This record gives sequence, C-alpha cells and structure tokens, in this order.
Amino acid sequence: MSTTLAPRPKNEERRVVAVKRTGIIDGEQTDNFSIFCEVAKELTGFDKVSFSLFDENFQCNIANTDDTKNEKSERHEYNICAYVLLSSDPTLIPDLRKHEKWKSHPALKNDDTWLGYAGFPVINKDNYALGTFCLLNKKPLALTDKQITLLKGICERIAHQIDTQTEQKEITAETVQTALKSFQAVTNSEEFAELNDFLSLCSGKRISKTSFSKLVEFNLAKYEDGEMVLSDAGRSLQRKMKLQTKVMKKSIIKAKNKPTFLDELLGEL
Repeated sequence: MSTTLAPRPKNEERRVVAVKRTGIIDGEQTDNFSIFCEVAKELTGFDKVSFSLFDENFQCNIANTDDTKNEKSERHEYNICAYVLLSSDPTLIPDLRKHEKWKSHPALKNDDTWLGYAGFPVINKDNYALGTFCLLNKKPLALTDKQITLLKGICERIAHQIDTQTEQKEITAETVQTALKSFQAVTNSEEFAELNDFLSLCSGKRISKTSFSKLVEFNLAKYEDGEMVLSDAGRSLQRKMKLQTKVMKKSIIKAKNKPTFLDELLGEL
C-alpha cells in the first residue's frame, strides 16, 4: 500500500530487542492470548479484537477474535496500529472518517472497511511498548470511560504474562546451562545420555542397570535397601545444579505485583 514507513519510537532498537527476547513471534502462542481478545470483544461489542507484537519490520499478529492467524503487516505510514506504539495513552478514534489524519486513509475508499478504532499499547515492566491491543468495528463506535479502564487493565495483564513467560524461559535456560556445566565439572563427561540418566534419577524415574552403573562409577549414585538412589555426592551435585524443588519454586513465584485485573474483569461480566 505504501513504501513510506511509519514513525518509530525513540527507543526502537532496544524495544525490538525486548520483543525478540520474548520468543513469542512465530511461537504459536495464540491460545495463550486469545482469551484476552475474546473478553475485550464481549466487554465492548467491537467486531474484532487483536493482539500484535511489532518487530523491526512488521506488525505480527499473535491472537485475535477471527480465524486469521500469524499474519504479518508492514509497518508503513497507513498502519494505524504502528502509531499506537508512540504513546503510553490509547489511540481512540470512534469514526475514522472524521479524524483529521486518518480520514484520507486509502482503506476508507472501500465500502467494506473498519470505521471504529481503539488501540492500546502493551507496555512491559521495562517500559517498552512491545505491541498493541486493537479493537475494530465496521460502524463508528466509541468506548466508555469504564471500558477504557478495563481494557487498560487487560493490557497490563497481557504485559505481565509476557514478562513472566520471558523470565521463566530465561530461568529455564540458565538452569539447564548450570546443570550441564556442573555435571561436566564433576564427571568430565560430555555425554548427554549420562546427564539425562542423572536427571532421571533426580526426578525419581527408573533407569537401566547399565546407566545406573555408570553413575555409580561417577560416585553419584548407590544402592540403598535395593533401591537406586543418589549418593551424598549426587545430592551435592543436585544442589549445585539448582534442581531442588524449593529453589525452583522460588524462581517461579518471585514475580512481584502480579495484576489481579483479569480476575476483577471476569467478575464484571
């Protein structure tokens, strides 16, 4: 439609890094976010609601209330959602035909187009606008103050979910790296099969006698009352790997100020 690009946020380079850090684009996470779109549609009566993330070139649809999935749209000058990233406030346009800037939008030349628009930035804990939560309607439609407040809360909940997923992904990767390094330091082994056997024993799963014998050679396992168990050295390695239930739980629940807005919102319906 246009070769001219939409303006970028001042922190665009760092913002894009934050978006890619989430791993959500092309990650098939529609089911994780579609509920927010469905709730917003029921709450407002708009025809369509979508949630998108923006990389350096495209608006990447993650979830919406219709059948389109994983669509990508260029961030050109007529991409209204691209402008939503520029402000922390929502962009509310009850009738695009009456808006000073968008009344000349090429799409308005078509009879079958969107006229009511509301776009909310999805801003993470580091203050990066990762994407947008946008509502579209075939006829002009305005949001009430109450609806605006509730939609802001939905966006906060989406941002919190993204932050939590991103943090847990990095915690998992760090834990795996720590486990691998700790195991190699003790055993001088680079065999993933042996590491897998040790992890299986840590989680209480049965392993073959041959695999167990190898762990005994490493002094990481022993027979106790006829059962295959970790030795003292094995339990020590387990702690170094940060594989104890107590440690992992602490990592999982350490996010603070978790919004309860979705629970409150569902109570409104």
